Amino acid sequence: MVTISVCVGSSCHLKGAYDIIRVCEEMIERLGLKDKVELKGTFCLGQCTEEGVTVVIEGETLHGVSAENFEKVFAEKVLQKLTEENRGNN
Repeated sequence: MVTISVCVGSSCHLKGAYDIIRVCEEMIERLGLKDKVELKGTFCLGQCTEEGVTVVIEGETLHGVSAENFEKVFAEKVLQKLTEENRGNN
């Protein structure tokens, strides 16, 4: 299970946090990953001065995330992690 936490604090909300959540939900649904990915909202992570929305994936804090680059982030961080987990289980 991979956990994705999207900051929904005031600053990230204004930077498009809910657009990222929508894109993430669509990707989870489209790729059939409901049982493998947990999506959560979180209040302020204290990174308000950073570019874009702050997202935490499996403990790694990412800055500069947007709806436009989220699919790339998802592929690099989430799908890669799931692939590694599958290798470890075989």
